[in-house]
Amino acid sequence: MEYYKHRVEIKTGEEPDDALIVGHLYIPDGETDLPCVVISHEFGFDQNHEIRYATELVRRSYHVFTYDFPGSGNGCSTGRDTTGMSVMTEKDDLIRVVRYLQQRLMGRKIVLCGFSMGGMVSALAAAELGDEIEALILVYPAFSISDDARRGRALGARFDPHDPPESFTTRYPPVRLGRRFVEDAFRAEDWLDRIGRYNGPVLLIHGESDRLVPIIYSEMAASVYSNARLIRIPHAGHIFWQPWVKNRAIQRMIVFLRQLSIES
Repeated sequence: MEYYKHRVEIKTGEEPDDALIVGHLYIPDGETDLPCVVISHEFGFDQNHEIRYATELVRRSYHVFTYDFPGSGNGCSTGRDTTGMSVMTEKDDLIRVVRYLQQRLMGRKIVLCGFSMGGMVSALAAAELGDEIEALILVYPAFSISDDARRGRALGARFDPHDPPESFTTRYPPVRLGRRFVEDAFRAEDWLDRIGRYNGPVLLIHGESDRLVPIIYSEMAASVYSNARLIRIPHAGHIFWQPWVKNRAIQRMIVFLRQLSIES
């Protein structure tokens, strides 16, 4: 199916120096009442990293919105340094994206789809937005962020969790973060209680060989959701680099989304 791609800019506030979220809205050519899938990328990457997922979904008549988190270290969004970025700033960014799409798409249902840190962000946002979100797709969600911070770790970086430094640099990938990242990770340590407030359908996809975020975190998440399914992918690690793994994840997403359409 043919589709159109529109650049979108969303201000996070009224001041000139407030962050600017830059994204792209993919619109299928033809009338459809299927949901809009909002894709939130991983730590240290940008919206282009999930381009395959976006194009596969829009070709199946779903609207898709991709965007760059301000302060992620990559992408087109501006106005926030990486030292000011955290799981909470990204959660607020995603909620702003949802508000924008609710106005622009005039009532179209919204599905959140997050990868790694973008997965945790999507889960936290869905917990706040409740039934405004039709469904939730979490791909290797980084629910380990708070536990890692308590151990003084963040993507290869080491620090004193009792006295976090003003800034430090991660290793995978190298991004300079600030104390806020650690403090907000501590604030989110009740993530399991928070995310369980969302009652809609949830699909979790996780590699069984994930060493960065062990699959037990998705198992824990699945146990607190009232309507969740966990797909385990054998031999897959964190970040689905292999084409066969990515294809399997895409197919599971499509089946999940089609089931939503049948049930609605």
